[in-house]
Amino acid sequence: MKISTRLSLAFSLIASIIFIVFGVSIYWFSANHRNSEFQERLKERVLITEKIFLEKDSFSQSEFEIIKKQFSNTLMHETEEVVEVANREELIFSQKYPPDVAHNFQLKDTYYFEYNDLQGLSKWFNIKGKDYLIIVTAIDEMGLQNLTFLKDRIILLIIIGIPLLFLSSFAITKKALVPLTEKIKHANAIGASNLHQRLIVINPEDEIGKMAIAFNNLLNRLEASFEAQKAFISNASHEIKNPLTAIIGEAEIAASKTRESEDYIESLNHILNEAETLNTTVDNLLQLSKITANEAGVQFEHIDFTSFLTEVKTSFDFVTPENRIQLVFDMKDSPVPILANKGLLKAAVFNILDNACKFSSNGEVIVSVSTSPKRLTLQITDQGMGISKIDIEKIKAPFYRGKNTLQIKGSGIGLSLTDKIIRLHNGELSIQSELGEGTEVTIALPLHLS
Repeated sequence: MKISTRLSLAFSLIASIIFIVFGVSIYWFSANHRNSEFQERLKERVLITEKIFLEKDSFSQSEFEIIKKQFSNTLMHETEEVVEVANREELIFSQKYPPDVAHNFQLKDTYYFEYNDLQGLSKWFNIKGKDYLIIVTAIDEMGLQNLTFLKDRIILLIIIGIPLLFLSSFAITKKALVPLTEKIKHANAIGASNLHQRLIVINPEDEIGKMAIAFNNLLNRLEASFEAQKAFISNASHEIKNPLTAIIGEAEIAASKTRESEDYIESLNHILNEAETLNTTVDNLLQLSKITANEAGVQFEHIDFTSFLTEVKTSFDFVTPENRIQLVFDMKDSPVPILANKGLLKAAVFNILDNACKFSSNGEVIVSVSTSPKRLTLQITDQGMGISKIDIEKIKAPFYRGKNTLQIKGSGIGLSLTDKIIRLHNGELSIQSELGEGTEVTIALPLHLS
């Protein structure tokens, strides 16, 4: 069932129930008011009857004439009965009353009763030591006719009004949801080929406008992701294709004719260098995709960062023995506990050290560690070629390489991978650099104090 249908039915049912309750309430209050008003009129008739029949000798002639005039203004089908009573248990009436009503005459001093359309009131009086029972009955024809008229009109209004409520509710809901229907059609027309299109926002303050804004923001993120994916695929293809082209070309040259052993060795070394570059690129790509796809599944452990950094330096010395890295610890021998994935964090620090040595031609690199109450800071400073301000804004993007580093072998993935790993550890990677003056890379990680 469509939302418009559900809303229309819900609104119609609620409005119909309110309509019916309102109509029934009006009828009920009107009926009670008519009944109460007629009871008051019966009380007046009982008192006038008592004055006419029982107290006429106590009034002057003028007063009695006024009372007689009041008595003459009878109610519709009014009857009056005055019964002189010697014994309440032996009452004789001139009018015929239902047995239960007649029984209550004996029990109650004032008794209001009704049966069929007839309403009446009985009241006991004691005049000069004698008991009298006065009974007045009448029919409120005008009141009952008005009440019947009101009931018929309410029923008619309900019969006509409820279908009108349903029809108008469906029409109003359909019209109100037209903008949403149009936006659904527009959204269905947006695909990969026209991802730049956006929904039109008419009123940003209502729910449909807010939904359109949220959808447009989603499209912005998707478009950015698509563009990033295109750039990633293009750059990855380029970075993988270049070493493969070099390897194939070198192999074809070597196989084209018989050569000296030195030429074969030179060709093999060239092929080996390109294969190592390709291997590094593929490894970084696999590691980057693995982290992206399985962030929630990365396992962390408690490690001492000073011991960890020493292990990384030992591994780096084995791979690049000619490096001139110096470790500087601001703290003494106290441990620096952090929560980390040792393998991933090692890869991140290894990449930074490799860049520092590679882009400074194995110049001096200072690696310093300091701590604050809640964080540790690792600074890696080199005196290399530096990075321009334009490049430094894009340097963390996958495959991006500064213009002054294109002649140096690399894939452009290492820094992007490092940034991803650091953010995975709730840390922050920042880079400050000047062309020709070197680069300072800062890694901030949260301490994990027990």
